[in-house]
Amino acid sequence: MAKQWQRLTRHRWVAGATITESCSVNQDNIRRFTATIRGWRNWLIFEGDITKIDAQQIMDKVIEIMDRIDNGDKEIFNEDTRIIA
Repeated sequence: MAKQWQRLTRHRWVAGATITESCSVNQDNIRRFTATIRGWRNWLIFEGDITKIDAQQIMDKVIEIMDRIDNGDKEIFNEDTRIIA
């Protein structure tokens, strides 16, 4: 199976989280942002056209998830956390 995503970088925009930015090898302008938040891996934050989102939206979503984890909200683990743009 051919590789579909290439990791570009890891961002440390939010304390307590690592945000990984990947790009599609098949389509221009398509990005995926996943995060490790408080040790919980593979949170899908955004996947789609990079021109429809900015870094602040990514950071806000990561902070929202982090706050819910910190507050003991177990429902966050069962929800779709993606930003729909």
